[in-house]
Amino acid sequence: MAKQLSFGHFFKKPRLQTEENSDQAVLKKAGHPEAFIDSGNEGKTSSSPSQESHASFCANELAPSPTHRPTLAVSNEQIWTPLDLSSMEEPATQPKLIRFPATVIGGKSQSFNINWYGKYTWIEYSKEQDAVFCKACRHFPEMHTETTFIKGGYKNWKRLGDACDKHECSKPHAIALIKLASFRGSHGPQSRGTVLNQLHGDAPAVVERNRQHVKVVLDIAMLCAKLEIPLRGHRETEDALNKGNFLELFKFMSKYAPEIENRLKELPQNATLISHQVQDELLEAAASILLRKIKAELHGQYFAILADEYKDLAKRELVAVCVRFIHGGVIKERAVGSVEAADLSAKGLSQKILEVLHPLELDPTLCVGFCFDGASVMSGHRGGVQVVLREHFPKAIYVHCNSHRLNLVLCSAAKESGHVSTFFDVVSQIHSFFTGAQRHGRFIEIQKEMHPDRQSMELERPSDTRWSSKSGSVHKILKLLDVILEALAECAEMSGQTKIEAEQLLQQMQTKKFVFMLLLFCKLFENSDFATKGLQSSTLCVTDCISLIETLKVTYVTFQDDSYGDFEKVLRQTEELMEKHEIAN
Repeated sequence: MAKQLSFGHFFKKPRLQTEENSDQAVLKKAGHPEAFIDSGNEGKTSSSPSQESHASFCANELAPSPTHRPTLAVSNEQIWTPLDLSSMEEPATQPKLIRFPATVIGGKSQSFNINWYGKYTWIEYSKEQDAVFCKACRHFPEMHTETTFIKGGYKNWKRLGDACDKHECSKPHAIALIKLASFRGSHGPQSRGTVLNQLHGDAPAVVERNRQHVKVVLDIAMLCAKLEIPLRGHRETEDALNKGNFLELFKFMSKYAPEIENRLKELPQNATLISHQVQDELLEAAASILLRKIKAELHGQYFAILADEYKDLAKRELVAVCVRFIHGGVIKERAVGSVEAADLSAKGLSQKILEVLHPLELDPTLCVGFCFDGASVMSGHRGGVQVVLREHFPKAIYVHCNSHRLNLVLCSAAKESGHVSTFFDVVSQIHSFFTGAQRHGRFIEIQKEMHPDRQSMELERPSDTRWSSKSGSVHKILKLLDVILEALAECAEMSGQTKIEAEQLLQQMQTKKFVFMLLLFCKLFENSDFATKGLQSSTLCVTDCISLIETLKVTYVTFQDDSYGDFEKVLRQTEELMEKHEIAN
């Protein structure tokens, strides 16, 4: 299989020879120019070094006078010509002045005469230097060219005729005239261009084809990234049924746009741009552009740093970093990257966070806060990450995530009551009981039999540290209570461990206390879910955060005091639910 070229190498091609002015022609080395990446104007040929680079070259290396420009180097000596002379594609500069400047030569006043233009068509006159030059030799000098008509020009008007006759008969001048005529013939309006241009006459069409192909490849890669789906497949061979999202999407688009597949067939096998390496390069380029955009939005803005640890599917420890700032009057949170963290110490994690933030070139004095979890390695007041990072961001204040803090407070408060702990243990046992393949299958079948008009639902597993996960578990059990009781009653008629576990769960669920706790926590979760989700909002400000927490506290106190009869309402619902499911206890 041919080795796949990189994304950048795909666009490299020989530059086409183009029209150049005299400055660029003499500064360019002979032979083919180096390859270039066509990322600018479609169908246009490349140009010579820019005026900016030319000016820098002059200023730094040669220090010319303002009225001169470099043309060539003859015998390792740099030669300068006046700026009022013609470029290569222009006709010779032959101004027809009413009176030319006079010069005293041999006691007589001598000056240039316009009649010389007719006799020697190759000469051109510089008003700046009051001298004549040879246009052909100035642009196409030979190694042994006499520099009289190139360097400084010829000013001895008394002997100008003899000097021009001698120069016109010289071999270097004849060669220069041939080269100038050849240049004009290959760059004229009716010309076919140089040999190199003719060989690459289809270059604009090739560039356009390549651009259209890259657009399709890039759009597919960006779509997969946006949908957060992998690009590669387990097997990408020709006989594979599923070659992965990237190749399958490419095949799907080719089905309705045959030109996509046709372009792919025209490309060399090592430059199809559908290899894994190119996919990675495209995603890295997109990430780089996104970071530059975030950097521009962050410029001059106060910001806060958010970071958290997590594990990927490969069980690697990673650190995700986000920045929170205001742009255009809107609070924004932007993920700026994640990096593997082998060292989980405070110093190691801090280095990884700084590594992710480095490309943004943030102003340390504009950082106003950190937001991490409450783990000691992050929140420690002596050697935690927040202490290490404060050495780089001295004005930042550490804030423990308020949503996480609320979860921990509610979970800790619930554990203070033995009845509540027992209730959530039963909730967890119900979920575990129906995870078995046979039990789960029968659980789904009973749902369809009892509620044929409703979509089947799954039970949720509660977490010990996330209050919001308990909310989902409790609400699902309340909604599926009749199905759970029916499935447990059926399992209780079996034998073995299944029978024992089912009977134990039925005994614990068919009690007034369990039904009451189920309805009670459904009511409590309705209030806490609003605050928990609200605190996770990326646009929430500090005052709104305080308001949410205070409102939740007042709601719970009001419920406890039964100021609005909510507690009595839960008791009535408990009696109704027990009667509905024939629960006697």
